[in-house]
Amino acid sequence: GQYEIKGCIAHGGLGWVYLALDRNVNDRPVVLKGLVHSGDAEAQAIAMAERRFLAEVVHPSIVQIFNFVEHIDRHGDPVGYIVMEYVGGQSLKRPKGEKLSVAEAIAYVLEILPALSYLHSLGLVYNDLKPENIMLTEEQLKLIDLGAVSRINSFGYLYGTPGYQAPEIVRTGPTVASDIYTVGRTLAALTLKLRARGGRYVDGLPEDDPVLAKYDSFGRLLRRASDPDPRRRFVSAEEMSGQLSGVLREVVAQDTGVRRPGLSTIFSRTRSTFGEDLLVAHTDVYLDGRVHAEKLTAKEIVTALQVPLVDPADVAAPLLGATVLSQPVQTLDSLRAFRHGAMDSDDIDLSESVELPLMEVRALLDLGDVAKANRKLDDLAERVGWRWRLVWYRAVSELLTGDYESASKHFSEVLDTFPGELAPKMALAATAELAGNSDERKYYDAVWKTDDGVISAAFGLARAQSVEGDRAAAVRTLDEVPATSRHFTTARLTSAVTLLSGRSTSEITEEQIRDAARRVEALPPTEPRVLQIRALVLGGALDWLGEHEASTNHILGFPFTEHGLRLGVEASLRGLARVAPTQAHRYTLVDLANQVRPTSTF
Repeated sequence: GQYEIKGCIAHGGLGWVYLALDRNVNDRPVVLKGLVHSGDAEAQAIAMAERRFLAEVVHPSIVQIFNFVEHIDRHGDPVGYIVMEYVGGQSLKRPKGEKLSVAEAIAYVLEILPALSYLHSLGLVYNDLKPENIMLTEEQLKLIDLGAVSRINSFGYLYGTPGYQAPEIVRTGPTVASDIYTVGRTLAALTLKLRARGGRYVDGLPEDDPVLAKYDSFGRLLRRASDPDPRRRFVSAEEMSGQLSGVLREVVAQDTGVRRPGLSTIFSRTRSTFGEDLLVAHTDVYLDGRVHAEKLTAKEIVTALQVPLVDPADVAAPLLGATVLSQPVQTLDSLRAFRHGAMDSDDIDLSESVELPLMEVRALLDLGDVAKANRKLDDLAERVGWRWRLVWYRAVSELLTGDYESASKHFSEVLDTFPGELAPKMALAATAELAGNSDERKYYDAVWKTDDGVISAAFGLARAQSVEGDRAAAVRTLDEVPATSRHFTTARLTSAVTLLSGRSTSEITEEQIRDAARRVEALPPTEPRVLQIRALVLGGALDWLGEHEASTNHILGFPFTEHGLRLGVEASLRGLARVAPTQAHRYTLVDLANQVRPTSTF
């Protein structure tokens, strides 16, 4: 015959798999894999006919089908075989107990997902994704077994591997959702110590696995992909790929210490920063004489957070794109104009739009009109049911009203849906900080390690580290704010204040005082707040010197002696007096300068 069998290379659910040479094509190596229904000639013929569509499947990450042949076995029964491309290499199946790193496993699956997406676009489902069916060659990854591929919703022979196969498949037939389930289970098998029983993996995840504790977003992604309810899984391979890419950036950043920022396709960029002035603002008492007890507020957070981008499939999407980052009053005016224009037009019906009322909700929340925003959310939820964007804005509303527990629950629900996004992590971090919950550090840390463009995360993380008593870590975090950021100066000043403020002289070292001074000295004297921080550092040094000895090397231009530091504090206070906003405060600063100046001798 055309194919010369060289030997058996594997045994699968459909029988033996053979390596052969194709004598008609220069002895090209091929693989022959048996079809089901051997021994039943009629069923075999039907199976052969059903499988011929696989020859039309052409994708660089999918093994190529060359032919379909029949061979009469020793019992005289026809046995059908798929003739496939031979792919040399090693499958992703690991020896027992050996696991891949999370980053490596994600990278492999990201390379395979386009192949599944391609099959889905043809109305096909792969059905049997597992490590054994993913071959790693010198150049790429390939799916090597198309024996279980079927048409979506077909109820013929349902082939798959227990432990990987979706639980609902006997009820729904093969679907995109059932394929997504196998992707989640494959990722879990490659990285986690899954429990097994009777030679198969048990459904669910080992929640005590340290990998899940280390990589929170990865765990959330696995739970969504392998959710028992197919409606809660990723809706497509493309959506899963997008979130998996976000999780990979976070994992690689955590593992290597090198940030991997990315552009979200479902959330806007951060609209502004929040919390960056909280600590240094307390020193404004030097400037104006008023006590400043600034605290983080929900309104400040809400106006800074990212917002969901407009769903491009929404009927109003072409109109709403330009309003995403508009001011709230301007947004409401534009939306009223859109509605009025649509009433006079037969070209567009905005009554079916979800995004237009959501845009109104966002603007109302930005304006603080929570009651009206909630009424619109209630009406919309009654009309369209569960939508993640509604959940997001419900959480924002709860944040503004101080219901931090509910807000955290709903932000977490959005993160479960999109585990690769930074926006819900920032929302959870800020909510936790307002609630006094220690989770704030975890989420601020995850965002800042991934993207140093989210400056609010740096200041939030530094605050959390300071509260925990780790001021050195807080200073290191603030030092990571890029010099190109407009908040670089504030970060430097905050780090100086962090080193000294709120601490007794017994808790401070000379090196910490000099470190704070170096940070201030490196900034131009014309920068806002530099003068008051100079006064803070020199005053702190003077207090410290009353109980300690120090080298006399200069600090901020003055000798580290009582006389030198008194001169420095006096100069700083007189400098502040020259720019004081009121006459009364100016006199107060001059009086303080006179009190602290060194005693004159004649």
